[in-house]
Amino acid sequence: MLVKVTDYKGKERYINAAFVKAVHAKSDDECEIEVSGWAYKVKVKAAPAEVAQVLNHAMPDLSSLLAPMADDETTTDAQTAATIAVIG
Repeated sequence: MLVKVTDYKGKERYINAAFVKAVHAKSDDECEIEVSGWAYKVKVKAAPAEVAQVLNHAMPDLSSLLAPMADDETTTDAQTAATIAVIG
């Protein structure tokens, strides 16, 4: 899901939450969002915890994808590897 953020210059940007690598706190009300594949960090005037909460909310719920695998005792090594890759 795309998340709309407004950078410190007032420019709107849409970020795919799945590609966010980190949220770096600069102060209590400013942070930088590091996005995979972007050469720069997006500076925003918002609390780091607030930005992280919005990004987390935009992420898909992986538990619904993993639940059927837990019931299946014949999980293959490839499925296990894919699960580990998704979880991190």
